[in-house]
Amino acid sequence: MERILQVQYLTALQGSMRALVALCALVIFLLCSRRLHSYVPAFKYLKIFVSVMGLWGFAGAAFFIYPETASLPAISPFIYATISFGGPLFLLFAFAYTLPHKLHKIKYLHLLLVFPFIITILLLVPPLQKYVIIFTDQLIYIPYRDIQEFYQPLFYVHIVYAYLTVLAGITLLGYKAFHSPKNSTTGSKLAMVAAFLFVVQNGFSNFGAKNNNFFWVPSISVILCMILLFFTLYYDHSEQIIFRGQSALLENIPFPILFLNNKLVVIYANEHGADIYNQAKDMNHQLVYRSDVLQHYTVFESTLTSQQEISRQFIQQKDNGQLFLLQEQPINGERHKGQMMMIIPLTSFQNFFSSLEDKAFRDSLCNCYNSHYLEYKQKEILVQDKLPLSILMCDLDNLKTINDLLGHHKGDEYLCMCHDEIRASIRNNDIVFRIGGDEFLVILQRAPATVAQSIAKKIEDRVFQHKEFQPHKIGISVGTTTLTHLGKGLEECIQEADKAMYARKQSHKQEAI
Repeated sequence: MERILQVQYLTALQGSMRALVALCALVIFLLCSRRLHSYVPAFKYLKIFVSVMGLWGFAGAAFFIYPETASLPAISPFIYATISFGGPLFLLFAFAYTLPHKLHKIKYLHLLLVFPFIITILLLVPPLQKYVIIFTDQLIYIPYRDIQEFYQPLFYVHIVYAYLTVLAGITLLGYKAFHSPKNSTTGSKLAMVAAFLFVVQNGFSNFGAKNNNFFWVPSISVILCMILLFFTLYYDHSEQIIFRGQSALLENIPFPILFLNNKLVVIYANEHGADIYNQAKDMNHQLVYRSDVLQHYTVFESTLTSQQEISRQFIQQKDNGQLFLLQEQPINGERHKGQMMMIIPLTSFQNFFSSLEDKAFRDSLCNCYNSHYLEYKQKEILVQDKLPLSILMCDLDNLKTINDLLGHHKGDEYLCMCHDEIRASIRNNDIVFRIGGDEFLVILQRAPATVAQSIAKKIEDRVFQHKEFQPHKIGISVGTTTLTHLGKGLEECIQEADKAMYARKQSHKQEAI
């Protein structure tokens, strides 16, 4: 009797230990969920791993606390089914932890889960048969609880498969421990201890189950394994690693942006920063520090804005001499601390300002300069070496009539045609401005009055030859003036050309009559 009571006590205690495993797994699962905002891909696989271990603990608790319950015939198969996922999931965790920069290749390792799925299906067939017998023959049998007698070969294949996958995970962790900088190997060494504990759990669960003196070893080993893996990721911030292409906002920024953690390790880079990240990455370790990023640049004197603690400095790439603006800003969030780096090519600024200049100084319809550019450049136009300087004032005839009768789209075609004919009639170094709705101004550098008059007649003749706007009369009136010395201002010269243009317009009206 005393022997029976002792066995019952040990069985209940073993069930309590498995329940403790399930509770610990639930707590770690919830803590991992709170840490999903961090850039640590291994957290995802740790969540799945502890979930499977929690199911294993829950099923084991039910198995040992209620060993004779007829309504639980699938408990033993379920225990083996859950534990069969442990090895492959540990390998996935080790890969995500050791080689996070190659996370895109982990999808191939997901195939390792196919075998546990097959085992799970096979293990659940005998319990289903038991249920059929129970409900069809109206007989109640002691539930099927020892799966090994049905699938003894499969049982050993499952053991070998589990050990091989865990061994592969340990190999990856060992690679990380020996190929990482000394200040970032603590996490990988802790993970290796956790892997050893997981192997111990497998060994005692599979081969030491008959020894009642060590019934507590599997449960304690799993608990310590899960805790060590969690603390490995939670406290080893150097393992946070780069995610590329995850933020649409950052991907739309046309220059490199990198985020660093509080240990100055790169944890995020947009696509433009990926090349810099890969260039900085040394083959001797997996992490990229701020110093690794800047080792390919010559850093000049920096300026610091004390109010926002933003550092700005010019850096030059050593291999091609290209200049960049490096801007660094600290990140002092509630959960994240580190800094942001922006490496802005100076060509980006140049292109940006060129774009602004085009919008401010160019006519959107004809793509020639506008009156704002004329005001901006007038001091450069009136210089001695450009004399004699001729000015042509061009005004379209009957543009309002074309707009009213044929539509504004035809009026726009009329304007563009006249601009094209003006551009075709002048020299490459001459400048065309659209200064009004139907007026163009042309600056002819080093062009005497005879050249200006010849070009004006050429423009008028070329426009008059167009017939696509018939029956409506089109034409252009061009007035000229020539500046031979710097005694006059540009505005006065434009007024003279404007008067000459109106005289030509009146002449065209007389000819039409």
